[in-house]
Amino acid sequence: MELARAAPALAYAEDVLSELERDPVDVLVVDFMLAGAVAAGERAGLPTAALMHTVYCLPVPGRPPFGPGFKAHPGPGWRLRDTAVSALRRRTQRHALRDLNDARRSLGLAPVASASDQFRYIARVLVLTTNDFDPPPASRPPNISYVGPQPTGSWRSKPLDRPFSIEDRRPFVVVSFSTRHAATKIVQRVLDTLAALPVHGLVTLGPALAPGDLRLPGNVVARRFVSHGVVLPHAQLVITHAGLGTVMAALTHGVPVLCIPLKNDQFENAARVVSAEAGRTLGSHARCSSLKRAILQLLNDPRFREGAGRMAEAIAAHEGRAVQELEVLSGLDERPAEPPRFAHDRPVVAAP
Repeated sequence: MELARAAPALAYAEDVLSELERDPVDVLVVDFMLAGAVAAGERAGLPTAALMHTVYCLPVPGRPPFGPGFKAHPGPGWRLRDTAVSALRRRTQRHALRDLNDARRSLGLAPVASASDQFRYIARVLVLTTNDFDPPPASRPPNISYVGPQPTGSWRSKPLDRPFSIEDRRPFVVVSFSTRHAATKIVQRVLDTLAALPVHGLVTLGPALAPGDLRLPGNVVARRFVSHGVVLPHAQLVITHAGLGTVMAALTHGVPVLCIPLKNDQFENAARVVSAEAGRTLGSHARCSSLKRAILQLLNDPRFREGAGRMAEAIAAHEGRAVQELEVLSGLDERPAEPPRFAHDRPVVAAP
């Protein structure tokens, strides 16, 4: 996955550097997708941590390209597939990479062959999942650390209602799709399927859906927003587009997941859910009959609850690791920080 963005890298870098000049810090933490911000950390000479809010997505020799959720297969045909997809991706990223390298030259930094090369020169890349869910490649750089998901409290100030009855003993199913993608058709098929099953459920709408867009069955309620912490401790199944935040929230509570990926990294997340035996995946055109079979299997087969439980234990074991990593970089922890990998491989041009 090439990470240079079409957004002006130099503008991001200059904004970060301007803030650092106004308010100096000990450690810089940036979104790994903002290539200009990553470059600013390198230019400032500060210990920099990039938050990777996906599963590990940097290119790895011998691994399929990140994105489609490909399985690794031996043989020349599969290698040809992977080579072709990687070449197409590099081609589509040429303009963004040129923008990044123009920014790096303006900052007095050497150009890079790909945006992912920048991560060689910063102190940490913090992957916001666990290596039990996302087995790391054997050749990963030493500055890569898995720190688990970082749950946040709701920013909503008003009290949240509880959209279910404690007395209702039917399995409770949460339907949660992307707030940025109006997946009305597949959400409606999911609701139509739940209508015929002995369950009760909640569908969260977000800003992308409105109650009038959907035909709600009598056993499902809709809410614009409900905190994960309110509903997931009571859920037996989550049906989702497989965004990493929703998947990690479900697995944090040991809840199996039915993944219906729609775009971006969701296919990779869904593939890892299946590998962990914590759920299943279906295509976005799945019919109600396929949805029904998958839902009943996930509710009744204990191995999926067991797989989700194993992921919950792994996530709990990562609690506090992100803070520990940042304390190491800031010098608050006595352990020495590891130097960035390959820092000696490429000279950094002094800024004028």
